[in-house]
Amino acid sequence: MWKLLRLFIILILMIPIFSWISWKLKAKERINLLVLDKTTPNDDYSEHLSFFWVANQMRWVKQDGEGYNFSEDFYGFHPKEDGEYSINDLRALNEDDFSELADSLDLAFFADTYGIYNTNWKGHPDYGKDTISLFYGGLKAPELVLLQKMKEKGKTILAEFNFTASPTSEPVRKKAEELFGVEWNGWVGKYYHTLDTIIDEEIPRWVPDLYEKNYNKEYNFKNAGIVLVNDKEQIVILDAKEDLNSRFPILESEKATQAKYNVPETIYYPYWFDINTTDSRNEVLAWFSLDVNSKGKKLLDRYHLPHRFPAIIEHDQEYHFLYFACDFSDNQMGIYSSYFRGINTLSGAFYSANQVKDRKMFFWKYYQPFMESLMDTIAERKAHRLVYVD
Repeated sequence: MWKLLRLFIILILMIPIFSWISWKLKAKERINLLVLDKTTPNDDYSEHLSFFWVANQMRWVKQDGEGYNFSEDFYGFHPKEDGEYSINDLRALNEDDFSELADSLDLAFFADTYGIYNTNWKGHPDYGKDTISLFYGGLKAPELVLLQKMKEKGKTILAEFNFTASPTSEPVRKKAEELFGVEWNGWVGKYYHTLDTIIDEEIPRWVPDLYEKNYNKEYNFKNAGIVLVNDKEQIVILDAKEDLNSRFPILESEKATQAKYNVPETIYYPYWFDINTTDSRNEVLAWFSLDVNSKGKKLLDRYHLPHRFPAIIEHDQEYHFLYFACDFSDNQMGIYSSYFRGINTLSGAFYSANQVKDRKMFFWKYYQPFMESLMDTIAERKAHRLVYVD
């Protein structure tokens, strides 16, 4: 009996070793990747880390065979120690440079353009002040040139929440919207487990300030809820007990999306999202639904806000474009688990369904299978292009 128990323990302990070896033996995929993330105020790189997690799990590597480094291999703001930083972006490139870059790339991923403010970067000279000061951010004209070139060459472009929203200038926003047929309506939203600013210190100071300014009454929310705010400083707060049947924004996938990307029909989404419309050139793969009651619907109607709107938008014909109308890749993952093949079969051990603020459940149940399927498609596209060229 003891010998069998020892053998069982040894086998259990060997599983991670076999899993790592299996990952190490997986064939590498040379994918030329550009990632842009302007919202990196500290070294957790949360806005793009989940993307690199899946890329590493899939064995995506650079042209020299080296793996991608999530803390270095991206364009945008690079924080350093003691408030130091560097900025590496596309501003120095000319027209020929953009054309050559677009030729070489298999994928451009615009993770976040929101940027660096005194409210999220401790190195900002105005950190801690009540006013909001932008240091670096927004989609810029040079990046738009690259996107145009990528589109012309039929490449894959991925973009996420805040792609064209504030602080992007209106002229650049309009050009980006025309380029891809996705239009932001000015509103963003986020679920909060509690709207009590004393309990949840992550609630921005502008939430109660804007509420009192808009409604001329004291901010006194204590329950969970969804905060919606627009670029004109209007705010709507949906109280979970007063205005909602289901407190979370729900991500609802079309049947074809469920089959193609191996994702569930519905899952709650507890983080930032924006509200967009799309023209007929695109297809909606998934929708956000705010399950409002009659009182909540009146609140939305007052501001002409929909309770159902696109969550994932795709164009997949002469070029490939996907827009995720949420912080899709911001899931607070660590990179080291990506070195173990098949680890998703143990995913239930890494999150608790009762921990509603923990976005790891969303990562394992939706993000990881979706992105794995998508990355397979991108690799296949590259292989077909090479066959065609040869």
